[in-house]
Amino acid sequence: MDHGIDNETIALRDTTRTFVERLLRPHEREVEESSKLREDLRRSLRATAVELGLHAFNMPINVGGPGLSRLAQVVVREQLGQVGVALSDVVGRPPLSLLHCDEEQRDRYLLPAVRGELSWAFAITEPDAGSDVKSIRTRATATGDGYVLNGHKQFISHGASADFVIVYAKGADERISAFIVDRSTPGFRVGRIEQTMGWRGYELAELWFDDCAVGSHQLLGPVGEGLTIALDQINESRLGVAAHCLGIAQRALDTAVKHARERVQFGQAIGSFQGLSWMLADASVRVESARSLVYSVARAVDAGRARPTDISMGKLLATETAGLVVDACLQVMGGAGFMADGPMEMLYRDARAFRIGEGTSEVQRNQIARSVLGRS
Repeated sequence: MDHGIDNETIALRDTTRTFVERLLRPHEREVEESSKLREDLRRSLRATAVELGLHAFNMPINVGGPGLSRLAQVVVREQLGQVGVALSDVVGRPPLSLLHCDEEQRDRYLLPAVRGELSWAFAITEPDAGSDVKSIRTRATATGDGYVLNGHKQFISHGASADFVIVYAKGADERISAFIVDRSTPGFRVGRIEQTMGWRGYELAELWFDDCAVGSHQLLGPVGEGLTIALDQINESRLGVAAHCLGIAQRALDTAVKHARERVQFGQAIGSFQGLSWMLADASVRVESARSLVYSVARAVDAGRARPTDISMGKLLATETAGLVVDACLQVMGGAGFMADGPMEMLYRDARAFRIGEGTSEVQRNQIARSVLGRS
């Protein structure tokens, strides 16, 4: 289907696809079997991503990024979705929250992150505060020259290895503020690395802050504006997840179609059986429908007219579609799809988490329902 993508974005899409197929996928089986992405491999692949201009593709020109439209970013992320999550993540996306850095923080954190010299983590989720962000319990107690952080974060991407962490905590007035915490800061420690169903090689960690003292210069943005700062990141992440799931669904469909053409049973390719061919037809319709909506939302963001509800719709449809399509395609492939030596079972496991992360499907439905019913 022609989605009216301009030639420059098509060229970027093709560059990303080549990077994924030639440089990332060859390492997919190693990562799946070891549940680890070797650090030397990560550094090498990230350096290549920087050279190709893919790293920090979500950043504006004034901080060293390419200044891509949101639609172009979605197209890039869709291609990255066609490889395992840990490998796709070597093409880093610094948090938009860092755009709130002051001049000193910009030189110390933002610009090195854009250049691929520093890694980061975004720490907002807690054991009792997932979808309900306002319920976070991590505290920031003001002192004469800074703050002392105390609390516990959970399921934090890159938390175990990040050079710095953007931490969200409540002050005495119960308002949320954001802080940049260096990895070496006394009182900050990494807890357990979570064992997960999918996303092998992609670390999720718990973080502890025990009388962790940070200076006033570590405050990111104004006091009490942490939730506002986080929202830009959350909305970008939701649209990014939607795009990633388009990639997962497309790879599942491509893999199943190839199998249906080549697998012979009862003297004919299984794709000739109506029951299976209809499953592939339905999967194709689902993928194109989700792609059309996600691209439309991205264009609305670029035009400055996207509502949070629009982003919720895109995230909901794309993540649910990925689950349905991967399940159907695995069924088409039968035992071959269930085996771990092919990509389908990895896609099945990886897709499942995206209906939870960055706001569950139920949270998205609540957002959409409030809009439909005219509630604030």
